[in-house]
Amino acid sequence: MNKVINWQNIFLDIFEELNNIIKNMHLKKEGKLILGNVKGRNIKDDQFLKIDEVCQNHILDSLKNISEPMKIYSEHGEFSINKPEDTNFTYLIALDPFDGTSLYKNDIPAEWWSVLTIFDSNNNPIAGIAFDFIREEFYFSDKENFQYCNINTKIFKNNKLKRKSNLDEQVVIATYTMSTGYSMLWTKNTKNLIDSLHKLTNPPIIWPNGGSCIYPWIERGIVDIYLMFNEPRTEIDPGLGFMTKDNSATLEFNKQKQISKYNFRPEHRHKKLDAYVASNNQSLAEQIIQLI
Repeated sequence: MNKVINWQNIFLDIFEELNNIIKNMHLKKEGKLILGNVKGRNIKDDQFLKIDEVCQNHILDSLKNISEPMKIYSEHGEFSINKPEDTNFTYLIALDPFDGTSLYKNDIPAEWWSVLTIFDSNNNPIAGIAFDFIREEFYFSDKENFQYCNINTKIFKNNKLKRKSNLDEQVVIATYTMSTGYSMLWTKNTKNLIDSLHKLTNPPIIWPNGGSCIYPWIERGIVDIYLMFNEPRTEIDPGLGFMTKDNSATLEFNKQKQISKYNFRPEHRHKKLDAYVASNNQSLAEQIIQLI
């Protein structure tokens, strides 16, 4: 029988250490060196930087202290930890070691995160964990609880989400538009949607950032909907641990508005989805799809 692992305490320690490392790198203006490209991604959208490697290596090295065999699916590679040849993996982890590399590279102090989800051997999410380096906030979510705290006080807040159920409640829709490619896709695919939303009494606020870091904010209720086209699976999988509560939705859809539930499939992790929406209320996600 596998021992019970306190993932919350383990990663609280990991990110407390990593927070200090990233602070020092930023002060020294380090971490911007380009180490390579990201598999399955256009170099105009994302690249592998030194800051990614530092975060990735710190997390991997820290996890070696846990005796259970784990498979890590990082945005920048696959890694096996503590696995003798005759055993199976007990845990799978989808990891985005540093989300916000373009912002970091351009000295924009906004949305620098590490995000990951721990899965069991059947690809079911056990926990979502994230750290916001700018606000120094640590997030932890499992099927029963969602908490966050400032890394300096470690006083956890329990979040009880008040879900919005109608698009006329001034919902917040997130989408990544900071690269020209994604901006063009958003413009191309959302004309009908924007026209419809603009006619509402309380039209939505559009938050122009996304990726794996958006999922803690979805569960917290800061963002209500995340809508993307040509979305990489590596930007979804690390956030799935924040989408396990009742009524949360991660949906793929096509031009005919046929909808299917998104699931973690590591064998396809370098592929992209034509159209994708996530929300803390399935009804909101379906309303958005119907207006596109």
